[in-house]
Amino acid sequence: MTGVLDTQEHQQYIHNMKNKSYLLVLLFWMLTSCMLGQGSWLDVIVQTDQYAGESSWQILNDSNVVAVSPPLQNNTLQNHMVFLPAGDYEFVMMDAFGDGICCSFGEGWYRINNNCGLDTAVYDFDVALDTIPFTLNPCIPPLPGCTNPIANNYNPWANTDNGSCNVFECDSTETLVSMNLTLDTWPGETGFTLVNVADGQPYEQVIPGEFDFGDQLATYTYDFCVSLGFELILVDEFGDGLNGYASGGQDGACVITSCDSIIWELEDLAFTEFDDGNTMYSGAIFPEPCPPAPPIYGCMDDDYVDYNPDAELPDTCETLHTWGCTNPEALNYDSTATIADLVGPCTVTILLEDDAADGWGNSKIGMVQGDQQWLFTVGPGEFYQSWDIVLDSDEEVDIYYFQSGNQQQSSQELAFQTLHNSIYVLNEAGDTLLSEGSNPFINNGQGALQPFTGPNWTVYHFVPQCGDSCIPYIYGCTDESACNYNAEANTTSDCNYPVQYYDCDNACVNDDDSDGVCNELEVVGCQDPMAFNYNALATDSGDCTPVVFGCTDPTQFNYNPDANTENNSCVPFVYGCMNPEAFNYNPDANTELEDSCVEVVVDCMDPNAFNYNELANTSNEDLCLYDAGCIGEPGVPYWYNDSCYAWIIDIDPYCCEVAWDGACIELYDYCEAGWPTDVYNIHDVYNVYPNPVTDVLNIQTSLNVITEVYNALGQIVVAGTREKRIDLTDLPKGFYQVAIRYNERTIIKKIIKS
Repeated sequence: MTGVLDTQEHQQYIHNMKNKSYLLVLLFWMLTSCMLGQGSWLDVIVQTDQYAGESSWQILNDSNVVAVSPPLQNNTLQNHMVFLPAGDYEFVMMDAFGDGICCSFGEGWYRINNNCGLDTAVYDFDVALDTIPFTLNPCIPPLPGCTNPIANNYNPWANTDNGSCNVFECDSTETLVSMNLTLDTWPGETGFTLVNVADGQPYEQVIPGEFDFGDQLATYTYDFCVSLGFELILVDEFGDGLNGYASGGQDGACVITSCDSIIWELEDLAFTEFDDGNTMYSGAIFPEPCPPAPPIYGCMDDDYVDYNPDAELPDTCETLHTWGCTNPEALNYDSTATIADLVGPCTVTILLEDDAADGWGNSKIGMVQGDQQWLFTVGPGEFYQSWDIVLDSDEEVDIYYFQSGNQQQSSQELAFQTLHNSIYVLNEAGDTLLSEGSNPFINNGQGALQPFTGPNWTVYHFVPQCGDSCIPYIYGCTDESACNYNAEANTTSDCNYPVQYYDCDNACVNDDDSDGVCNELEVVGCQDPMAFNYNALATDSGDCTPVVFGCTDPTQFNYNPDANTENNSCVPFVYGCMNPEAFNYNPDANTELEDSCVEVVVDCMDPNAFNYNELANTSNEDLCLYDAGCIGEPGVPYWYNDSCYAWIIDIDPYCCEVAWDGACIELYDYCEAGWPTDVYNIHDVYNVYPNPVTDVLNIQTSLNVITEVYNALGQIVVAGTREKRIDLTDLPKGFYQVAIRYNERTIIKKIIKS
């Protein structure tokens, strides 16, 4: 039987092993006549007990960990293949709880062996730690597969025939049929028989138990020739068929094809439709003969561009190959060339990657050129490995991605061995000749290496693309007069030339005084930093002028014609009266104009005052008299500048309109003699000043009063405020009333804005 691993959905594997101290040595075998290097291998087989999470193993070389166990599962037989260089090692079996695996909770055991004399088994591990020293001799691992060259699934790298060869060619009376069986999570339960209805003999048969743990979710293909018809009998010992999902696993499948079409497909995975115990009978199937394939016509001469290697009958060949440089990035690229004009030998680098570092398992890479063969794989614990291969010619190289057998693997290896694998081939120039596979989580896994397209392999191709026919671009300066002239350059790039008066070593061409300054660049000047004409750029000494500080501005009051260095001492001309007794005396003036001083005249300068003096230039408000326009006692007229009279009139306008009465006299007495304590809180306001006011009006009171100002039309111009200083600057001239409120009592004051 031929097995092909199917791609499964999986969770992203965390690359948590990249920084660990252990790295396994990668396997590199050349299976021609000898083995390159001193490689070897071993199988680690562990039968776990009920507490596999407590168990683990390591392999050490000189106290360095070179291999570790994968996660172990309870009551399970697990096999792990390890690739190592030949040499001396220690195998360490560990149990975290300390009771081992053999005796209390299951009959566990472990074994390490290979096909080159290594075989150590332990059945009584019942302690926390067990160490077994062993020696690995150079050993080629078994590569199971079909070893018959005439079989359609022949594996050229197999060294152990596993009975999987399909050697048959259907005759004209027979039809080729293929059955693809995908096992569920419990493969050991499943078996089948394919019966020839013509003679009752089986084409293929697998009994339950023949599939093992390593066949989980694997897909196997069985090809057979049918003359009349066949019957499929599927068996499941547990009784749930291929319905693995119902038991917490994953489902299997079965599909039969013929002539590139599906002729039967298993729909009832649980086998319940057939209700025959643990057995499902498909019934007889009679495939139709396939129509003969039409012959393939084509050019059968490989000297032509239109050569068809699959052609069976000759057809016209039109375009001959043209040899030349086919690299578009080369200097001598020939766009008309169809075949690279390359010569061997040349070296290519094979790079294999494993994003999960879980090993390639049974998957390998085989490389073929002519009659030469090479084999590569990656062991668990490694993310990548590369090899440099010397090829004898520039012939096309075939890369086979294949599975070398069906050895038992861990579930982890099965889940990731294809999805996380990548292949790269590079030539000596670093050009990528082949790139297959990528991170599986890009494009829903479509970039990863996919299941095999052939019976047990997928083939890729590349041309070495090395040799000496293509000339690479060599960029450099091709001007011999330039400082960076490159005699090997074939493509001009930037040239560097010396600076004027200098050579390429940045030395002066002419320097008579050997001071490092070229003759053409010499500067004569004063070199004394304290001198007025000091020249920091001077290279040769010249005359110096001393520094004279002073005001150098002829428009300034203290201009010094002898000064050559400004010291910020300039004083501007300030014209004005310099007589301190004059009205317009200017203490800042330093230049007095003739007849510029004005005599001081002190008097009342308020035009609203009774005694306004238009000749006065210095105001004395105490001299101003204001007519209240009132009649009566104690004098005619009342003067607003008499603060007592003015306050009485403001507090009670009645006193200004009628003859002086007792109430007005009482107010006057209070004004003159002072307020009694029992009325102080009512008539506290005794001064609002200045009046007339030009800008700020002051409210003199100890009470927390609210003040409002109204114009002559009764419109409020200053809203209620508790400020004792009220800015009236922006109000127009005229009469205003000030309302002062305290404890529901209001006092009205009249003011003049001038």
